Amino acid sequence: MSYQDFQQRVYSYLIKYKEEILQIKDHGISNRGIEHNCLFPKPYCDARIPVILYEGIKTIVEEIQESKFAYKPHIAASVHVASSQTACINLFVPILESEYADKILKESGVAPIGFDHIDRKQLRKGYCFEYWDSTLEGSKGLLGDHSPHAGTDSDVAIAYRNQNNELCLWLIEHKLTEREFTTCGAYRSKGISESEKANCTSCGIKELLKNHDKCYYHKHCGYYYWKIMEKQYSFFCGEYEDNGCPFRGGMNQLWRNQMLAFELENRGVFGEVYFSVVSHPENCFLDKTMNEYQQLTRNSPKFYGFKSNVLIDKSVAYLPDWSNWYKKVYFGID
Repeated sequence: MSYQDFQQRVYSYLIKYKEEILQIKDHGISNRGIEHNCLFPKPYCDARIPVILYEGIKTIVEEIQESKFAYKPHIAASVHVASSQTACINLFVPILESEYADKILKESGVAPIGFDHIDRKQLRKGYCFEYWDSTLEGSKGLLGDHSPHAGTDSDVAIAYRNQNNELCLWLIEHKLTEREFTTCGAYRSKGISESEKANCTSCGIKELLKNHDKCYYHKHCGYYYWKIMEKQYSFFCGEYEDNGCPFRGGMNQLWRNQMLAFELENRGVFGEVYFSVVSHPENCFLDKTMNEYQQLTRNSPKFYGFKSNVLIDKSVAYLPDWSNWYKKVYFGID
């Protein structure tokens, strides 16, 4: 299946739900003034709470957005049927608000090694969205890369106790129809010079560790990535078959989230921090980057991926109404 075929297939599930179940048949209008049936028209596209949220969690999401753990909605959250952020909330809120959450996470086999139970005294009932922890380094965050418009965060954070009763954290990145992870903004930047861009394609990890200024983000933005890497070099001692910085492509987003996990451990905030990627079961287009990253990290258990249907299938016995709804909306299964 081509990427376009996969994307259109998932869009078709969601458009069918929009038109047949939500009874919203009008098309939305893109920024370029083009009508699309995958976009919501006004007033839905301006809604604070996306209309495509599962009905059983809308009140909970409203409470989240009124709390100190409110997340910043993505531009597409209420606009596009295939908003990854909205799909993420539809996937995790029903599970994490459930009394069966621990059972579902453990029985599905996706929880981190040693996971025992969610610590409901942490975050908001043990979890939150768009996590980056501004309490330790203020507005710039632990990686020094946060601004009102950009910065590294994790789609979902779950605070839990391991089998030794240590407070730990699980960071999760959610992907729906994306074909690649976020690549390096500096490498793509129009402001980068030819000589600086040449560093990206010629300097490997060892060279960048010797001279952090060869990284545009360190030299011009003062981000902390390579300072943190000094302590974490051994984690990235696996094979990399290309030349230059491994993190200029799709591995950049994985690397930054891993750096966030490491820095949370380094600060002693959490005993262990694991990082995962959850994606749509038909999305195989992220696999190449994930496999390269796992090769670079020598298959460390601190990073792993899983498919959303694994959670859904295990939830059927505990949360049948929601799990069947999710399968219909996102997997096209009646």
